[in-house]
Amino acid sequence: MSDNIQTNTTGRLTPCLQKKIDKTIYLVEVHFSDTSTQNVEDKLKRVILHDLEHGKQDRLRKSDEK
Repeated sequence: MSDNIQTNTTGRLTPCLQKKIDKTIYLVEVHFSDTSTQNVEDKLKRVILHDLEHGKQDRLRKSDEK
């Protein structure tokens, strides 16, 4: 995977990830809200906590299925 800077449709430079899978190249642009009230640390904490909570629920469901 390579990191790139792309010009989006509004003419702004945005970070972009490029990944080739088989014969298809996927470009994933990163978007940050101009009106966001959270800083990066708060967002990461929220994402990690969400993943931990939902990961635990998924593991419990899978063990119930056995």
